[in-house]
Amino acid sequence: MNDEPRNAASAAHTGHVSRPGRDADVDAEPREALKRPLFELERYAGWLAKGHVSLAVRADVRALGAAMDAGHDTSQLLLTLDKDIARLPSGDIRKMLRRALAEVQLVLGPGAIGAGDGEGS
Repeated sequence: MNDEPRNAASAAHTGHVSRPGRDADVDAEPREALKRPLFELERYAGWLAKGHVSLAVRADVRALGAAMDAGHDTSQLLLTLDKDIARLPSGDIRKMLRRALAEVQLVLGPGAIGAGDGEGS
């Protein structure tokens, strides 16, 4: 099965397990589902002020996106981003960031946190 390494990388990126004989388009669905919440995280983080915590949130979002693109473990990055978002002053942007982060975590699933996204790497 020539698609096996690509499916393994996709599984690492999305948190899903690749199975032999499985249609490659199935693995593309979670990746597509991550596009919107990741875009929203980046957009909302860009709206933040220039303070220390805002800079940390923007850096966290960039690191999360890079790790997901590379198929690396995202569990610690998700925890750090959540912690830094909590440090922001309460307001609408903070609520929108939390909502987008929750969507990312939902798509990645419980196996993505603490189970090692990079297993297929």
